[in-house]
Amino acid sequence: MTKLIKILCSTLTIFTIIIFVGAYFTLKCEQTDASANIKTYQDALWWSLNASSIGDSNVYPVTIPGRIVGAFLIVIGYGLFTINVGTISAGLVHLLKERNKESAIEFFEEVFDVKKRRK
Repeated sequence: MTKLIKILCSTLTIFTIIIFVGAYFTLKCEQTDASANIKTYQDALWWSLNASSIGDSNVYPVTIPGRIVGAFLIVIGYGLFTINVGTISAGLVHLLKERNKESAIEFFEEVFDVKKRRK
């Protein structure tokens, strides 16, 4: 289980670094174009986060180099996102194999305070 947590933490760290680096390169590509709607690092960071996770944003790159950076962000972001989902799923399967069904249910009830919410 600790191996899965290490994988999850490392992919989240890589994902965060890629967001910030991608925002930097997107801003550098878009700064020179007068029609660009990414004008500040905050705009670039917002676009980078959206492009690499949910894929919807009101700002977007208009230059060819900016769009190339965006394509890399999208592919890498979705890849890392699927690794994280797979890691979480593998951890849950491992937990269920390690414990029997009743103790797994008790564990999840303790984690999510299901008994306190029922009162």
